[in-house]
Amino acid sequence: MQTIGLLGGRYLADDGSSVTRKSKAARLREILSITSHYDILHGLTPESFRQLLEELGPTFVKAGQILSMRSEILPDDFCQELTKLRTSVDPMDRKTVVETLQKEYNCPLEEIFDSIDDEPLGSASVAQVHKARLVTGEDVAVKVQRPNVRDVMAQDISIMRSLARYATKIMSGEQFLDIQSVIDELWQSFLEETDFLVEARALEEFRHNNDPIRYVDCPKPYPGLCTSHVVVMDYMQGIHISDVDELERQGYDLTEIGTKLVENYAKQMLDDGFFHADPHPGNLVINEGKIVYLDLGIMGRLSSHDRMALSKMVYAVATHDAAGLKDGMLRFCTNDVSGVDHAHLLADLDAIISDFGEADLSELDMGAFFNSVVSMARKNGVELSGTVTMLARSLVTLEGVVDQFLPGVSIVKIITGHVRRNINPLEFAEEESLRYLREMRMASHSLLGAASEADLAMKMLTRGQLRMRMDFGSSEDPMSELSRSADHLTMGVIIAGLFIGSSVVYYARIRPVIFGVPVIGFVGYLVALFLGLWLMRQISKDTRNKR
Repeated sequence: MQTIGLLGGRYLADDGSSVTRKSKAARLREILSITSHYDILHGLTPESFRQLLEELGPTFVKAGQILSMRSEILPDDFCQELTKLRTSVDPMDRKTVVETLQKEYNCPLEEIFDSIDDEPLGSASVAQVHKARLVTGEDVAVKVQRPNVRDVMAQDISIMRSLARYATKIMSGEQFLDIQSVIDELWQSFLEETDFLVEARALEEFRHNNDPIRYVDCPKPYPGLCTSHVVVMDYMQGIHISDVDELERQGYDLTEIGTKLVENYAKQMLDDGFFHADPHPGNLVINEGKIVYLDLGIMGRLSSHDRMALSKMVYAVATHDAAGLKDGMLRFCTNDVSGVDHAHLLADLDAIISDFGEADLSELDMGAFFNSVVSMARKNGVELSGTVTMLARSLVTLEGVVDQFLPGVSIVKIITGHVRRNINPLEFAEEESLRYLREMRMASHSLLGAASEADLAMKMLTRGQLRMRMDFGSSEDPMSELSRSADHLTMGVIIAGLFIGSSVVYYARIRPVIFGVPVIGFVGYLVALFLGLWLMRQISKDTRNKR
């Protein structure tokens, strides 16, 4: 929301943060000071680009994490370097952590915690996590948000949007549209990730959804101790899923882990409509035979409509059904697609399916697949929703995790198998019935409209008021071209008549006859042959002139 006043405007973020022009100007000066140390005018290397984002702060680190999954925007070597932004950043000191907790609880910490470890378990751009023990004896993990991180991120995003508005006036093209989508995605991610009560509720919902699944777990939150800046949850340790050697030493079956991970993720997406949106190796551990999901700060949601569309898309890829993939994809579009060339769209989807539909997991590049779909959709005038982008990033991350567990196995086939086993006949019948009703309604209205237009046309025709307008878009002088075509057609009829007439004269032996050949028939053949060659020359000449 934008306001105006005697002292200038003020931007109020959706979370209530106030971003004034003065604060934006100060932050912009800070950004310029940092970027001045890098030779951005002459180009950045992947490493220097990552370092620049880290120095600019949490907003740019988060933007880099998003860009690391968008290889249609940045080259692959930059995307690979930006994946390192997931690693730990400089931690807050203990004094800052204690002061933040005291401010949140407004009471002596000794009343809540028996002890808090000095060294953090992890430190990210938005928060860091410490192991602690409650006065009641439970070992917990305490996630503490960095002070003022909301204000800094709100300022940065406001600056980015301002720059985007100015840049729109001088820039154009698909590349810039991609950057705008990154800013929108970054804003939504910021709103969710900086409200820790959202994460506390996500932990409860995720545990409830996966309660029947014996091999899946996540930390249990303590709602009475959770605030918008602090999350207290069970401390859960285990073997990081990327530590394959240790998993094998502990006797785990890697194929089983990979299969169950993909199967459960399919359940999250297609059955629950509530999925972990950042399943990178640091957020997955194996503990007592269970796959434990950590850091549920960013979760994705899919409505029943979205889940049905996604199931259709996955099944279409597995069955090489370009039409089914098109229908599923168009359900996620956010713009008017009435002008889309469906034949061209189907041809592009056929090419994508032929490239990726049968690839094994060891060969399938999920990033390339989704980038191809997004780029192809945009090229055909179809803008996909942010849900697709989030889901694509999640699946790309998941593919990287399970690649070492399931060599030679198709991830698409695992998800397709889940679709076949878990499809709800009632939901499917309801969805198809609604679809048929919608299409019948549209068809009936179109039929009635066509009948009305036909009735009007007939009335105008009987009154002599109907005129026909013909548009020859590829011709500068359509009447001359039409006249030439008529001349060619007439000459062709004359030539055919001469051949037929000469043949009749020849077989009737009409006199005079020389050497047994009727003279009139022979002359007719010669004239027809000459005219035929002339007509072919004229047609060839007209064709060359058009080219």
